[in-house]
Amino acid sequence: MVLSALFTRAPGEPPLPRPPVASDTMEPPEIEISFQEFLAALNPLHHLPIIGTIYREVTGETIPPVMRVLGGGLFGGPAGMLSAAVMAAVDEFRNAPPDTWRDTA
Repeated sequence: MVLSALFTRAPGEPPLPRPPVASDTMEPPEIEISFQEFLAALNPLHHLPIIGTIYREVTGETIPPVMRVLGGGLFGGPAGMLSAAVMAAVDEFRNAPPDTWRDTA
């Protein structure tokens, strides 16, 4: 196998431009996190499996789902990141208005 066959452009040639984003395509939302939210997300009590849920209910603090997943990865490794992603998704579905996930077609 020739390694040059793996490349689609000649060396030194600029990459092809990206196609424009159509108005009907979904783009990820821009997330702005304040310094206070960042510091709150570093609190390890937010990321412990059962204690984190209790802590957030008692104190009323919330952290963005992205920070929950990153903190889960930081404190629990890959398994912590996966479980934090699942729990963040469950919380998002549970807290969404009822008509959000209904098929309108």
